[in-house]
Amino acid sequence: MQKIKYILSAVCVFCLGVSAKQSNTLLFEQGPYKIFNEQALEVLNLNSHVKTLASGYDWLEGPVWVNQGGYLLYSDIPNHQVYKYTPGKGASLYLAHSGYSNGLIVNKQNELVLLQSRSRVISKMKTPLSTPKPQYLQIVSHYNGQKFNSPNDGVFNDQGMLYFSDPPYGLPNQLDDEGKELKFQGVYSLKNTGELTLLDRDLIYPNGVALSADNKTLYVAASNANKPAWYQYDLNDSGAVISKSLFYELPPAIKHDQGLPDGLKVHKSGIIFATGPNGLWLFNKNAELLAQIEMPNISANLTFNQSQNRVYITAHTQLLALGLK
Repeated sequence: MQKIKYILSAVCVFCLGVSAKQSNTLLFEQGPYKIFNEQALEVLNLNSHVKTLASGYDWLEGPVWVNQGGYLLYSDIPNHQVYKYTPGKGASLYLAHSGYSNGLIVNKQNELVLLQSRSRVISKMKTPLSTPKPQYLQIVSHYNGQKFNSPNDGVFNDQGMLYFSDPPYGLPNQLDDEGKELKFQGVYSLKNTGELTLLDRDLIYPNGVALSADNKTLYVAASNANKPAWYQYDLNDSGAVISKSLFYELPPAIKHDQGLPDGLKVHKSGIIFATGPNGLWLFNKNAELLAQIEMPNISANLTFNQSQNRVYITAHTQLLALGLK
């Protein structure tokens, strides 16, 4: 049985004002790149072009790089499938019945963990990564006896604790769906002991999650069109939340914007790569905007290869890639 906690009362610092750090000055523009801070040039190769690796999907999400094998896995949510992309070989079907997976994660045991959005559970594949089969062991599906909305994105810390978001995107009518059991959209942590903790119940459409390399900072994107933003949670040594603050806020979405804050990952340099309106957004840990990179399609999520000299982007119907330094 899962042990359940809710720690909102412990989240005692809410810095919800827009910081002066967000007064950005464009230094220069080159092709799809807008550079606001020269720190971006530590990782960006301005001569690298966005490449389309595969296309013809319905809605791509949840990319994860598999180090043991050197390939990428990603979800085509509406088609209930996971695909595999191998550099030099191209894309192929990996898993035909994915439980409508969104986020994909490879844990320390080299097992595939799937956030099965429309199935409203988090599961792991029973078979090895090299022999995929649609056989799943359910990890978690309820909070306080109520079924999750639609688990979306997640990340493990070094101790095996899973942080994940639970927006209503997998429900037919989303926030107003009759099958929605929880009154909020949560951000959670799940220990490998089975202890489930609700970290935040106040975000609307919590989405992508990422951890800093030292496991001391959790970043969460909120795909709220009225207040698109990224949030920061400071963590203690046990992985619990000490404080929450607004990391970076955008103006309300307008019609010509393509996309909202969605997926994000922290590069080994410490630079945060995030999908957002019209492409990728790069920040440093001080919430300073470093660069924007325009993408040809709505960008949902991203991940790096093992050496982190390439970023893969799941962009609606396309799988894209961009070379880095």
